[in-house]
Amino acid sequence: ISLVDIKDYMKGNFSLFNLTLKNYAYAFGAKDFQVPRWFFNSFVMVGGILIGNLFCDTLAAYAIARIKFPGRTFVFFFMIGMMMIPWQICIIPTYIMLAKLEWLNSFNGLVLPFLFQGLLMFLLKQFFETIPVEIEEAAKIDGLTRAGIFFRIILPISKTGLAAMALLSVTGTWNSYAWPSIIAKDIDMFVLSTGVIYINKSLSMYYTLPTITMTGVVLMTLPIAIMFIFFQKYFIQGIAATGIKG
Repeated sequence: ISLVDIKDYMKGNFSLFNLTLKNYAYAFGAKDFQVPRWFFNSFVMVGGILIGNLFCDTLAAYAIARIKFPGRTFVFFFMIGMMMIPWQICIIPTYIMLAKLEWLNSFNGLVLPFLFQGLLMFLLKQFFETIPVEIEEAAKIDGLTRAGIFFRIILPISKTGLAAMALLSVTGTWNSYAWPSIIAKDIDMFVLSTGVIYINKSLSMYYTLPTITMTGVVLMTLPIAIMFIFFQKYFIQGIAATGIKG
């Protein structure tokens, strides 16, 4: 439908010979919509969350999986408990905290609440536990420190697990609507998900253009579809590896 002219759509004239890119040209060129800016905001938000989770969650998961410290069991069950709390409960306190920090309508407000995700830490912990301890012991004999083992040994052989984590993080945050719609109030701070809804609401005030709406849906879906096509092998291997250790 996104490749069909509105006139052909209204007439029900669907044909491969009538396909057009007018809807995409309209979406990217309309002054009332800032699709390129929304794309940029989405990539910044998703990229910031991905980098933050790759750093924070991998360190936390490795510490729980390998380092014996007081309270490790409590930390693990606390991490599991984070997965059981509905995110709706956290909206109001998180919003109040960000308002006091003056981070509303900013990238900080879009990114920080998505860091330290319990599910990602749990999956990575399970993955790290499948790596033989003998590899780390051999590295210690060679003189590597705990940090050296993590960055030079563990991370390079954890590509499949990290790829699975990255794909889960990206798909979850790219499609998020509720939180960005609460934080981003200015149109130039919209992400693509909120922008698509904005387009639909703006057009429905005057007339319905389902072809433009479907264009926005395609723009939302295409990046994730392309990413999954290229990384599905690593994703499947990474998810499968987390279940090897019982």
